[in-house]
Amino acid sequence: MNKRNQRLPTRDLDRIMSEQVLCPSPCGVSDMAIEFNCPHCQHFYRLNDAFAGKRATCKNPDCRQVITIPKPITVPEDSPMRSAAELEAAALSALTDESPKEQEKNSTERVIPMTCTFCEHKWTEPFSKAGKNTLCPNPECRQRLRIPELKNDEPVDWRQTKSKLPSGAKQNFEKLEGVEDAAEAKVVSGQALREADATGIEIEPRPLKEKMFIGLAIFGLLFAVVFGIWYLMRSRTSGQEDQLLVEARKEFDETAKELPTNEAGLCSAVLNAATAEYALRQNTSEKLKEAHSFFGKARDDLRNQAPVPERHAVAAELAFAVVALGGSDDQVKEQLRFRWQPDISTGTLKINERVHTIHDELRQVLGLLLSADFEFRVGVARRLTRELFKKGQAGLAADIIPLALFNDAGQDEGRAVVALEIFRLDKGSDIARRMAGELKAKIAEELNAKGDSPGGLKGNPFPASAHTLIVAVLGERGFVSAPPKTGAINSDAVRVANVGIALLEGNTDEAMKLALREGMPESQLKALVLCAEWMASPAPALEEAQRIVASAKGRREVNLSQSQILRLSQIAAAAGWADQAKTFANALTDESLKAWAIGDVVHLRLANNPKEKADEAAVEVPEDQKKVKVGHAWGMFWVARRNAMISGDRTGEKKATTAWPTQLHPFALAGIALGLQDR
Repeated sequence: MNKRNQRLPTRDLDRIMSEQVLCPSPCGVSDMAIEFNCPHCQHFYRLNDAFAGKRATCKNPDCRQVITIPKPITVPEDSPMRSAAELEAAALSALTDESPKEQEKNSTERVIPMTCTFCEHKWTEPFSKAGKNTLCPNPECRQRLRIPELKNDEPVDWRQTKSKLPSGAKQNFEKLEGVEDAAEAKVVSGQALREADATGIEIEPRPLKEKMFIGLAIFGLLFAVVFGIWYLMRSRTSGQEDQLLVEARKEFDETAKELPTNEAGLCSAVLNAATAEYALRQNTSEKLKEAHSFFGKARDDLRNQAPVPERHAVAAELAFAVVALGGSDDQVKEQLRFRWQPDISTGTLKINERVHTIHDELRQVLGLLLSADFEFRVGVARRLTRELFKKGQAGLAADIIPLALFNDAGQDEGRAVVALEIFRLDKGSDIARRMAGELKAKIAEELNAKGDSPGGLKGNPFPASAHTLIVAVLGERGFVSAPPKTGAINSDAVRVANVGIALLEGNTDEAMKLALREGMPESQLKALVLCAEWMASPAPALEEAQRIVASAKGRREVNLSQSQILRLSQIAAAAGWADQAKTFANALTDESLKAWAIGDVVHLRLANNPKEKADEAAVEVPEDQKKVKVGHAWGMFWVARRNAMISGDRTGEKKATTAWPTQLHPFALAGIALGLQDR
C-alpha cells in the first residue's frame, strides 16, 4: 500500500499530534513543519512534514472527522524575493474578475483574411472591422463584400464569472421572512387580474383623431372585402348575361327564316339595339365601341326595309336609344361616351380620324323618318326634345331635330314644335325666344313683300305652332287669327294655334272647348292630341278622343290620322290606363302598326309601374306563328325584362319562357339579360 495514503492508527496519531503540538521544534519537530486547521472544526495542528499526505482522525472529541494532512508549501531557492508591495499586487490580481492583461491579445494586432468571391483576390482586414462591409481592392473588381466575424478562441479564464463579485465571495441566499420566491409563486390568470383590477396597466383615453383613423381603417378594410366579393360576383354575372345575348342572336339567326323578310329585318334591328344598350351600360371604352357598332347594325337593318309605319315606329325607338351614347366631358375624355355636338375649338382632325357625336348619330337615324307622315314626326319631335332637355341638350334639339326630321315644307312648323317644348320646360329659355324671333321676322318679311295678312309663314301643313310660339313667347297676338265666338271652326290652323295658346296660359277648360268646337273630326282629334300632350291630367282629352275615334268607325268620309291614334295609345299607357290604351291600339287599321301599339302599351305601362310584374298574355301573340310581328317581339322583350328584374332568377326566367314561340324566344333571352342588368 502506498505509504502516502496509509492511514495511521488513531492512538498513534493522537499520541504524535499530542506530542507535536505540545513539544516545540527542539523536541523533535524539524524546521519543515506543517501548520493547518481541521477543515471541520478548525482545531489547530503543527506536525512534522513527514506526515504530509497521510489521513487521520481529528483528536477533537467534538469532531472526530477523518482529515488529510496537507503538504507543506515549498519555495525554490532561486526564486526571486518579492517586496511587500509586489506580494499585495499579486494578491489583488488573483482576486480580480478580469483576465491578466498579459494574456490578452491586442485587437489591433489581429487581422482577418479575405478572399473576394467575385475575382478571388486575397488580402487582410483589421480585426476591428469585423461584420462591416468593404470593397474589393482589386481595381478591376471593386465588388462590395462583408467582412466575417471570427470566432473567439481565447481560453476561458477560470476566474471569470457572470457575477461582478469576487470569485470567493459568499452569495447571500438567506430567505427573508414573508418573502415568496419564484419557485413558490403560483400562476394567476390574466382574467383574474383584470377582474381584480390588479393588472397595473393604466389605460389612457384615445384621442378622437386616433379613433376616427382606426374607424376609417376598419371601414376601408371591410369596404375592400365587400367590393372584391361584389366585383367577382358581378364579373361572373356579367359573363353569364353576355352569354344570354350570344344565345339570343344564335337562336334568332336560326329562326329568322320563318318570319316574313320585312319582319325579320325589323326584329333584327330591335335585337341589335338591345345588345347595344346592354354593352353601353357596362361603361368601358371597349364596350362603347361595341355599342356603337350594334347601333349601326340596327340602323342598317332598318335602312334595308320598306318605309312602312311599322318601320318608322322601330326607327323612333332607335332614336331615343341613341341618346344614351352621349355623356359628360369627363366621360368623353375617358372614352366612355360620345360628344353631343362637334367641338370646333379643338382644331383640325388627324388624317382618317373621325370623331363620333350624338348630333351625327341622330341625323342618320332621324333621316329614316323623313318618309313618315307629318303627325308622326311631330310626335317624335316632342318626345325627343324632352329627352334631350333632360340631358341638358336643348340646344342640340333645336339644331338637329328640325333639320333632320322635317323637309323644307314642314321646316317652320318643326322648329316651332321644338321651341314650344323647350319653352314649356323652361319659360325663360333664350333658345325658345331666339327661335320665336326668327319666325316672327320671317312672317314680317313675307308680309312686307306681299302686303298679305298675318300668316306669311309657308308650309304644308300650315305652321300653326309657329303662331302659338310667337304669342306665348313674345306676347304679340296679331300674328294669329282669333276663332269665331260661336259656331264651327273651319280652319285647322286657327283651332290648333288657339288651343295651344290657351294651354300655355293655363286655361285648360277654354282649350278643351276650342278643341271640341264644331268642325272636321280630323281637326278636333289633332287639337285633342295637343291637349293630352300638355295637360297635367290627360284624362279629359283621352275620353273625348276615344269618343271621336269610336264615332268615326265605318265612316269612309272620315280619315283619322293613324299616327295620332298611336300617340293617344302611348299617352294613355304612360298614364297607367292600359285598357284605354288598348282601345286606341285596336282602332288602328294597319295590323302591323296595331301589333306594335299593343307591344308599346306593355312597354310604357311597365316603365311607369316599376314594381308591376308583367303578364305575357297582354301582348296577344297570335297562335299562327306566321303572323308574328315585330310589335309582338317588342312587347315580349319587355315582359321578360321586367320579370327578370323583379325576380333576379336567371334560370327560373329562362325556364318560364321555354314555351314561347320560337321566333320570340331570342327576345326573351335578351330581355332577361337586360332585366338582370336593370337590378
